[in-house]
Amino acid sequence: MKRTILTSMIVMTCLTVLRMGLLMVGQSSAQEKVLEDGAPPVRLRFGRTISSADGQVAAGLASVGANPRALRPPKLPWAVPTVTVGNIPGDIGVDTARHTIYVANGGDNTLSVIDSSKCNSANASNCATIATITVGPGPLYAVLDPTTDTIYTTIPGPNFDQNTVAVVNGATCNATNTSGCGQTPAVVTLPSTPIGLALDTATHTLYVGYVNEAPVSIINTATCNATNTSGCGQTPVQTAAGGDTMTIDYANHGVYVSDFADSLIRVFNGTTCNAGNTSGCGQPPVTLVANFNPTQAAVDEVTHTVYVPLNGGQACTEENAALMIDGSRCNGTDNSGCGNTPNRASVGSGASQALIDPATETVYVENQGSNSLSVINGATCNATKTSGCANIPPALAIGNFGAFVRLDPNTHTLYESSQSTNAVWLLDASECNATHTSGCTKFEPTTKVGCGANGMAVNPNTQTLYEANQIDNTVSVIDTTICNKDHLAGCNQSWPTIAVGATSRFVGINKLTNTVYVVNRDDNTLSIINGTICNRQTTSGCVQLTKTPVGNVPQQIEVDETTNTIYVVNQNDGTVSVSNGAVCNASNTSGCNQSWPTVTVGQSPQALALNPTNHTVYVANTNDNTVSVINVLHCNGTDISGCGQTPATIPVGAAPRAVGIVTGTNTVFVGNRDDLTVSVIDGSTCNGTHTSGCGQVPPAVLVGAFPSTGGGSNILGRSIVVDSSEHIIYIPNIGDSDVATLDADACRAGHVHDCHVQIVHKRMGGFSFFATLDESSGTVYVSNDTDNTLSLFPSKH
Repeated sequence: MKRTILTSMIVMTCLTVLRMGLLMVGQSSAQEKVLEDGAPPVRLRFGRTISSADGQVAAGLASVGANPRALRPPKLPWAVPTVTVGNIPGDIGVDTARHTIYVANGGDNTLSVIDSSKCNSANASNCATIATITVGPGPLYAVLDPTTDTIYTTIPGPNFDQNTVAVVNGATCNATNTSGCGQTPAVVTLPSTPIGLALDTATHTLYVGYVNEAPVSIINTATCNATNTSGCGQTPVQTAAGGDTMTIDYANHGVYVSDFADSLIRVFNGTTCNAGNTSGCGQPPVTLVANFNPTQAAVDEVTHTVYVPLNGGQACTEENAALMIDGSRCNGTDNSGCGNTPNRASVGSGASQALIDPATETVYVENQGSNSLSVINGATCNATKTSGCANIPPALAIGNFGAFVRLDPNTHTLYESSQSTNAVWLLDASECNATHTSGCTKFEPTTKVGCGANGMAVNPNTQTLYEANQIDNTVSVIDTTICNKDHLAGCNQSWPTIAVGATSRFVGINKLTNTVYVVNRDDNTLSIINGTICNRQTTSGCVQLTKTPVGNVPQQIEVDETTNTIYVVNQNDGTVSVSNGAVCNASNTSGCNQSWPTVTVGQSPQALALNPTNHTVYVANTNDNTVSVINVLHCNGTDISGCGQTPATIPVGAAPRAVGIVTGTNTVFVGNRDDLTVSVIDGSTCNGTHTSGCGQVPPAVLVGAFPSTGGGSNILGRSIVVDSSEHIIYIPNIGDSDVATLDADACRAGHVHDCHVQIVHKRMGGFSFFATLDESSGTVYVSNDTDNTLSLFPSKH
C-alpha cells in the first residue's frame, strides 16, 4: 500500500495534516498503523493523532508502582529552553516591537501570549504563558500585522467545519499590556475552511488559503483590523488561484500558492490582485508542477529564490527536498523562467515549512518526520547556485511532531511549536546557521535502507544484519564488517534486498539452521529465507523460499534455538503462535504449510522475549497493560501439552510493547509505550514455573523526557536491547528520536533506585523505532522509520 500522509510522525505542517485528513479518510499509512497497534486513532486534530491511549497516561504512571512525582525525566543532550503553552500548539506570531510571541493552540481554542524579552534562547528565566486569548475552535495560523497591531488567526475547527478568521487586538494584549486579552475578537466569515495566511502590508492585503484548495480569498486589512472592523463583514474577493498556503515576494509582490493535494505551485501578480486593486484577480495563474506535495514556502529576497518544501512522505518514489524556484524569472509579472526545472536541496522526511533568516542568509526547513530543522546555506544553495547543496545540511533537533517554526531577529531565537509536548522550543539561530554550526545538533551516522525501516536481527556467525522495511515489503541485507562503529565509509552504499510479504516488520534468526524468519504483518505469515546463501558474502540465494501462516496481525518474533521453536505474537487474536522450526526452516520447508498451535494471552499482544535459562516467554499485552508469563518447557515445537494452560500475568505500565531480559540478574524490563516508562520485573519470582511474584505491581523507571504528554505520537519504541558484554540496556524512544540507556548490573529488581537513565549523546533519525546489537563489533543499530535509515553507534559510549 502506498504510504499516505494522514497522521502523526510522517506529516508536514498542521495544515498538511488537515489537508490529508480530508483527502485520505479511510486510508491508512504505515505510520498510522504503528499507532494503531493497541491504540487506534479516534480523531485527527491539527496534525496530532489523538488516540485512546492519551487518557491512559496518568493512570499508567500510577499503575507502575512508583510515585509519578518521584520519576525524574532524563535530560536530553540537545535540550533547549521550552515554554509550556496550550494544547496542540500550531503557528507562532512574532511581534518584535512589543517583544511578544503568540501561539495558536488548536486543542484548546486559544492563543498563548509569551514575553519574548524574558523567554528566548539566551534568557529563559521567565518562560511562561502570561495570558491567553480565546479565539475560536481550533486556531491554526497566526499572522501579525504590525501596522495595525492586529493578529489574524485562521479558525478551521477541530472537525474542519469552521470558516472564519479571528481578528485580535494586539495593542491591548501583549507582553506589557494584557488588559484586552479577555475580549472576544471580531471575525471574518469565509466561503470554506481556512488554513494558510500571507500578509502584504504594503497593499493592506491578507491572502487566505483553504483546506480544499478553494480559490484564495482577499481580506482588506485597512478596513478589517483590531480597531476598524467596518470591512470585516464584507464578502472577501476571490482569486483564480486555488491552494492552501502562500508566500509573497515583497520585491515584486508575486504570490506563490502551494496546492498540496495536486502537487502544484501557482503564481499570480499581487500588484493587480490585492485589497485595493482586484483587476487581475480573475487572471489564470501560472502553474508549476512540484512533483510531490508542496508545503509552506519562503522567499529569499537576496537571491530571489522561492524555497518550497516537498513533503515526500516516506515512499521510495517520493522526494524529501526543498524546491528552489528562480523568483527573478518566475513571478507575478515575469513568467519566462517558470518552465525551467528548479534546483533541489535534500532535507529530512516530512518537510513541512521553510523559513528564511536574512541576517545570516540561512534557510531553515522543518522536517516533521525527522523531528528536525535542516539548515541550508542560502548563499550557496539557491535557485542559481548549487555548490552548497551537495552535502547533507546540518540540522537542529526539535520537539516531537513540530508544527511551525518562526524567528525573532531581535534575540536570534527560533520558536518551534511541538504538538506532542504541548510546548514551544527555543532554538539559538546565532549558533546554528549557514556559517556557524557549532550549536547544531550532533547526529549519529546512518546507513540507508529500504522504505519504512523497522525490526532487524543480526546473525553473528555470518556477520550479517537483516532489516525489515515495512513500506516496500523487503529485507535489507547489511554487511556488519564494513558498516559498523569503526567502519563508517562502508555504510555509504545501497544494500541488497529480499522481497517478502506484506508489511514486513520484524526478523528472527535461528543461527543453528541459518534460517531467517520475517514477520509479514498484513498477510499473517512468516517468510523463510536461507541465510547460508543469503548473507553479507553471497546474495545468490536472497529469495523468499516459502511462507508459513501464523495468527492475525503478527508482530514480534522470538526463536528458541534449544527447542527449534518460533514464537510469534498475534495482535488481533490475543495469541502466540508456536511453530516447529525443525520442519519449517531454510533446508526443510515440508511442514511450513500448516496451522500452528497457539497460546492465549492478553489483549493486543505486540512484543515478547525469551529467557532460555528458566524456559519462560514474557509477552507484552498492549491493551490491558499486562505481561503474560508462558512456561515453554511443555509449549514448544515438539511438545505442546502445556500450550493450553492460562499463563500468569503481571500488571505493568500504559500500553507495554517492548520486552528485554538481563539473564545474569534474572530481570525482565518492559517498555510501556504511553507513559514512557520501563517496568522492572523480578524474573526469579515471576517465571514459567514460579509465579508467586507475578501479582505484584513492579516498580518503573521513566526513560522519556516529556512524560506529561506521553501517548499519541510521543511514545517509546518497539525494543529493549541488552548488551551482555558491556552490561548496558538500550531503549529507543520514538517521541524524542533518541536512545535511553540503563546500567544492566545496577538496575535490577530490588535496586530500582540505582536505575539512572542516560541518553545516548548524539541523536537518532526520525521515528526511532527499533534497536539491535552486533556484539562482534560492539555496534548498536537503530531503525529510523520515517527517514529510511539505520543510525549506528558504539555500544560502549
